[in-house]
Amino acid sequence: MGIEFDEVAAARLAACLTEVALRLRASGAGRRARAETALQDFHGAYARLFAAACTVESEDRGRLTRALEDLTVQLHVVTRQADEERRRLEAHTAWQHRERERDHALVAVGAPLGPALDWASAAWDPEPSDAPVLPTPVSAAFRARSRQRSSGGGGSTAGRSGADPRRLRQFSGSAGAQDAATEQDLHRVRNAWAGFTDRCGWVPVDEATLLAGFGDYLAENVEDTAWVGRIASAFTAAGSGVSLADGVLDVAGASTLPAGLQRLFDPAATSAEVAAAWSVLGLSEHDLRALPLTTTLQIANLDGVPAAARDIASRAVLQAALGNPERVYRMLGLPYTYGAVTVDEFRQQVAALWKGVRRADRLAQGLDAPTAAVAQVVGFGASDGALVAAVSLGDLDTASNVTVNVPGATTTLDSTDGQVRAAKDLAHAAARLAPASSFAVVSWIGYRAPELVEVPAQRRAIVGGAALASFLDGVHDSRDGNAPGRLTVLGHSYGSAVAVEAAAQTRYRIDAVVTYGSVGFTDDTRPEHLNVGAVFATEGDRDHTARLGRIGRTDPRDLPGVHVFSAEAGPGTEAVTGHDMYPSTGVGYLSPDATAQRHIAEIIATGRPG
Repeated sequence: MGIEFDEVAAARLAACLTEVALRLRASGAGRRARAETALQDFHGAYARLFAAACTVESEDRGRLTRALEDLTVQLHVVTRQADEERRRLEAHTAWQHRERERDHALVAVGAPLGPALDWASAAWDPEPSDAPVLPTPVSAAFRARSRQRSSGGGGSTAGRSGADPRRLRQFSGSAGAQDAATEQDLHRVRNAWAGFTDRCGWVPVDEATLLAGFGDYLAENVEDTAWVGRIASAFTAAGSGVSLADGVLDVAGASTLPAGLQRLFDPAATSAEVAAAWSVLGLSEHDLRALPLTTTLQIANLDGVPAAARDIASRAVLQAALGNPERVYRMLGLPYTYGAVTVDEFRQQVAALWKGVRRADRLAQGLDAPTAAVAQVVGFGASDGALVAAVSLGDLDTASNVTVNVPGATTTLDSTDGQVRAAKDLAHAAARLAPASSFAVVSWIGYRAPELVEVPAQRRAIVGGAALASFLDGVHDSRDGNAPGRLTVLGHSYGSAVAVEAAAQTRYRIDAVVTYGSVGFTDDTRPEHLNVGAVFATEGDRDHTARLGRIGRTDPRDLPGVHVFSAEAGPGTEAVTGHDMYPSTGVGYLSPDATAQRHIAEIIATGRPG
């Protein structure tokens, strides 16, 4: 008889809480410095409102950080208690076994020796405690405070405020980029908490307001950022060096989004809640095209919104980035993000993405029926200072068979053209095996891929895995109950680390995770820890890069429960000649004549390699 307590789930949550708390604590100084810079030329009632909002944010950040750290301490306590209870149960079970052996011995020697045996048992082998170790109830408590953003002047011109809009925009841009990173942290904590509560039912939970409070804190931050941006626009429109009536700023600073869109953009909303809010809105294609670019950018990257709508929004943002790259670069908060792509790199990658999208549109016309002859851009934005996007060949809203391919280290949007060509060949190979199925193959460049020196670390995989888990759950939720019949996730090189991090966090089960040329799994990752039906792995004999990348990680082919398939030459197919996914020369894992590609297509189409 055991207890329901998964040490891995508890350790994952504790590690996640520790890292998020450190990131929150470290980001406070930068936000405070940018607020102080904005206040240099800010005066009047609105300057006081801004300063008060910044004070509340700073205090709530500290309280939230302490709540995360306190929960970490509680997890260590219940983990120790679980270990004590398991050891107590084992000891008591072993003693009962010995007691039964002594009873048998008593029968053998007869009743006269019974008292002596009983005395010896009590003296030298006393019964261990039968009182269970009770776990300390866990309390995850935090509540954020609301912030005032109106002077309450009712349109009066008595009070006036002035500011330098340039400084306000600098604050808004940098805070927005920081809030985007915090939103990813919220997703990670939510997923890790869900895993803990699902697998550690032995531990009672007294209060669980932390996640809701974290979401409210982030929502207040997001509204602060938007509010400051609207105030900056009002000062810009009025002209340089002027002051404005507080009543005018009350109107200019108010959010103009209807309640439905506010629910849609709630940073604490799950993809299921986003899908429900989207369904209520009932926006048409013409409505989407009429929205302002800031709203369109949010919809483009909102998991839970149907792929057709995300495609319209993503292409609109992409067109704007081609026509006015500096504007979109600022909208994404990239000038204020440490280590972000430069403006020149932004232009180059936007052009490459556009080239890849045009290629996808042409390739889609050759997809095999009943697969829809469409290509969809299902996301275009920024993550950790990198440009990210996703392109689907086939209709992601209706396809019965969905595949999401995650690339490896050093990948940027410059690779979009090759990614979609690989997707087309994979879709064609799978369609030959299952001609009655419709397919959607997504090239998901949705995370900041590591540089080569970063490959031994797991940070990019952790952040990318949370984003990928949200995307995968969003595919299910956006289809209004019409879930795909099969969902497969492919991970190349470092992308395999991202894929398994996502598979440990998704709400909906993945049918298969396929790793090829993998950099390996962390020591605490096993197939049974993943929300997946089956895990497959392959690696070419001439792929020396993958072996170098596995420093500190385990080759998935060595793990029990992982199904290994060949990447070497077979009848009518060729061996992989290196590490690449889809090279222009040689044979890559997804090259159309590769053995690996044939087997991956078989897994996509039928659930197993032939």
